[in-house]
Amino acid sequence: MANVTVTGYARTLSGTQIPLRVDSTAEGTEFSLTTDTNLTTTAQDIGTYMPGSTVVSLEIFSPNSVGFCYVLRQGVILAWGSPNVTGVNNKELMLCAPVQLRPGDTVRVLPLAAAARNVALCVYTNTGTARIFVGTPSGAGTTALNDLQDATNNIGDTLQGQTIVKAMAIGADTSKIVSSGSCWIRNASGQLAGAVPLSNPQAAEPCISSVSIPIQLNWAASVVTNA
Repeated sequence: MANVTVTGYARTLSGTQIPLRVDSTAEGTEFSLTTDTNLTTTAQDIGTYMPGSTVVSLEIFSPNSVGFCYVLRQGVILAWGSPNVTGVNNKELMLCAPVQLRPGDTVRVLPLAAAARNVALCVYTNTGTARIFVGTPSGAGTTALNDLQDATNNIGDTLQGQTIVKAMAIGADTSKIVSSGSCWIRNASGQLAGAVPLSNPQAAEPCISSVSIPIQLNWAASVVTNA
């Protein structure tokens, strides 16, 4: 895996953009994306750079592939943004809900190699909860997508009693995904309760789907691959 430059910006409610850039960061390693020192002199976390501002969109660009990006506050995901391969994007995506920044708020990103098989399911619920569920297929079969912040939790453990209303699924390995080209959410009996279409960021900017998927205990998110 290579070291790459990851860039991006956050747009605020007032129309101001916060420029983001880190040079020579390792693919396959999640890291904190700070402000672009070409414009801000010093590298700062997004919340420290512009506390009190309200972020309405977050666009991140990595040259080969990207797993996910999100705003983190004291260990909690506030919102996930739009992860793009550099030069492959269509329209700025709005966050599911605006985020008013506080000092210490950080943008986290996972840049990936082009051949990486990582899958991420980003969801937003009726209670205002944002979460990301991840997994990496390594052959044919079912790969569980578990909570990014607690790998022991499936989607039912984390979101029991909530309803997913917005979702985005990301993965470059779409040719091997046979679960109807999507991430499946299945109930405790294994029946399909919801599906979220999987986007390859190397081919098109991932989009947010409006859904209504009520989640209960022992429900699971997964993808199924044929190789």
